[in-house]
Amino acid sequence: MAADEPLVVMPFDRLRMLIVDDDRAILDLVDAVLRLVGVGSVTKSASGLGALNILADQRKRIDCIICDHSMPNMTGIELLRGIRTGQYDQVPRDTKFIMITAYGQEAVVRAALGLDVNGYIVKPINKDALVKAIHRAYGRPLALKSAEEYAAVQPPPDI
Repeated sequence: MAADEPLVVMPFDRLRMLIVDDDRAILDLVDAVLRLVGVGSVTKSASGLGALNILADQRKRIDCIICDHSMPNMTGIELLRGIRTGQYDQVPRDTKFIMITAYGQEAVVRAALGLDVNGYIVKPINKDALVKAIHRAYGRPLALKSAEEYAAVQPPPDI
């Protein structure tokens, strides 16, 4: 993401966000920041599999997922890949997805970009970085590739 890339300023009060992280402190921190900036609805999950259960609930529509990469059982990259390939019928393939991670490893970044991640934040998370990532995610149109192209993206090696 280029530093000179324009931000699209938008109201947050209508957004419905899902935070996915296996670290309770990070879940609570991101939740607090999102509520502070006026996000309309925030739901939390401590795992990728838990996130899938939330996303499957037709009564809960999610606009944007903010997800950690390094989690047991299902990484953030695996969740994003499943969404972009259309593996989960109930989740739109173009759902906004912001990756958060403690690692700036090239393989993780490359895989996330190949899966058209809408934003990427390296921990520690702060309010300004999170708000900028949300504005940029909504300011950049996503031209979906075919499910096959997303399926071909190589996941990073285990960290």
